[in-house]
Amino acid sequence: MEFDLEASASETIKAAGFNIGEEVPFAILNPDAIAAAVVDIDGNLHAETSNFFALNIRHLIDDDIVLKVAAGAEPVIETCEADGLDGAKETILLAYASTRIAKHWRLPISMKNACNSSQTNVVVLTTVMLPKQGPIEFACRAYGLTGLQTKVLVETLMTGSIRQAAIRLGIAYQTAREAVSYARSRIGESRLPALIHRVASLAFGILPDDDWAAALIDLWGLSARQAALATLVAQGISRSDAASRLKIGEAIAMKELGQVFELLQVSSVAGLARKIAETRALRVVIEATNGDVGYLDPTAEPLLFVRRPDGTRVAVSDYGPPTGRPVLVVHSTMMSRIVGRRLLRALHDAGFRPISIDRPGFGLTDEVPGMKAGAHNPYATAVDDTLLVLNKLKIKTIDVVARGVAQFVIALQAAAPLGMIKGVVVINPALNNQGNSRKSGPYGVFKEAYRRNPATIRLSAALLMRGLTYERTARMLQSYMAGSKPDEEAIEDADIIRDFYRAQRMFALGKYAGFVNEQIEYVRASPIPPQSGLNHWQILIAQNDTLHDPDQVFSYWSDVLPHAEFARFTEGGRLMALSHPHLVLNALANSIKSLESDRHLELGSKQ
Repeated sequence: MEFDLEASASETIKAAGFNIGEEVPFAILNPDAIAAAVVDIDGNLHAETSNFFALNIRHLIDDDIVLKVAAGAEPVIETCEADGLDGAKETILLAYASTRIAKHWRLPISMKNACNSSQTNVVVLTTVMLPKQGPIEFACRAYGLTGLQTKVLVETLMTGSIRQAAIRLGIAYQTAREAVSYARSRIGESRLPALIHRVASLAFGILPDDDWAAALIDLWGLSARQAALATLVAQGISRSDAASRLKIGEAIAMKELGQVFELLQVSSVAGLARKIAETRALRVVIEATNGDVGYLDPTAEPLLFVRRPDGTRVAVSDYGPPTGRPVLVVHSTMMSRIVGRRLLRALHDAGFRPISIDRPGFGLTDEVPGMKAGAHNPYATAVDDTLLVLNKLKIKTIDVVARGVAQFVIALQAAAPLGMIKGVVVINPALNNQGNSRKSGPYGVFKEAYRRNPATIRLSAALLMRGLTYERTARMLQSYMAGSKPDEEAIEDADIIRDFYRAQRMFALGKYAGFVNEQIEYVRASPIPPQSGLNHWQILIAQNDTLHDPDQVFSYWSDVLPHAEFARFTEGGRLMALSHPHLVLNALANSIKSLESDRHLELGSKQ
């Protein structure tokens, strides 16, 4: 008799009290990159995004289409000719929909409000021609490009040509080439088209790994072969190699590609790469969903990519200030690197520089190539990434605040250079599944299912995470935190729910490999042997934790960390790091003070 893993995973989710969400191509968009307006049948403008205003494209709106759509017609997508940002003419897409339909699109809140205020108006959304400032500069900063490299790359993106970029900037062609060459090396793309597409895509936000060709077919009307050819070339594959992959002659490929260039009105492969990124973003925006995953806020969510030696990426948030005392804020297995605002403010007020890193397979950090789930220790690979990032940031010493994953902190302490790791606080350290007997509540349902059949981990993660919206997160928290009074009180604060959601929403993009790897490690891991020393470590245990039995947590970890200082809090629950940052700050201060006291004693004994 065959065992139906998907049915088992579905039953696990239903037993935990959740509905399985439909699969949609979620994205985390940059609102500054969305060009949209709300108009009425008389041509009056009721709302517009800053990008729509900056692009000066109101005159392109077709009044006849507005009338037709307002009267109840289905959404319409039309092409029109506009002045491109480089001064040349280019073809763009304009999408029209009544506010009854467009209110379900992924629009900024101001546009949503405008949609809800009237059912008879029309939303006009353009293929997003990115302005030079803002979104593109954010993407370039994330990859650590210098001012000159950013300027050259921006102009190259706009003109599709390094030579034209050099002319517009008034610099030597060789200087521009060297700047782009460095950018390729920094970002990890060997070909200009792929470089352009990656930067443009990040400027729009965080797009799903969907089918590039499908967007070209749906919105531009390309044939399947033309779309496949265009996407291959835009990824930096030569025309001859692309033709070979598609099993067509090179002459046919050249003819088809010429037609694509003419239709999209681009003159270079780099221009094609930008146009595909715009098309993908537009398609994501107009996909109706059951809820928005949300928007990127570059000021609240700083992003920096550090490349591994193999070219894959590690995502980092360095919240600054540069003069602050560095503290590594370690995310839990159910979160990504985003630090809750209460904790972030408390750390800043105390003079710290919070730094958070997505572990392998979490958020925007790539998995470690060749490492299969269950075939490696995920904490060891995460330690490698962390030391790489600290070296790139030129950080010699750092404190640590960890939410749950003491296993990672122990591995980091063992691998880091002597004296690098200073104060350490671990909040609600996680137990492996063998060491935890709590089976009540939704968390307990998942843990018991994983313990009995680890193969359900990946499937249940996929089923659960693909339906993750803000509304479902709020309902999930109500279910998960039932019975814990401190947590029930915490989620009455909308900011805490939003912080929890922001830290989880990367999973909705299908980026949950890290979660799967660590859950498998929890199931299969052997007990951790006692760790000597570490008497300055502070372990905070919530008496109202809905995930782990606090008595079992204390029993297990006091054996592993016999010299650490443990504190148990009746006012704390599973969300203690979000709801009680003062407890974290006090513990961190105590850990640093204890470490310095030990160092003074050690120096005194040597003298």
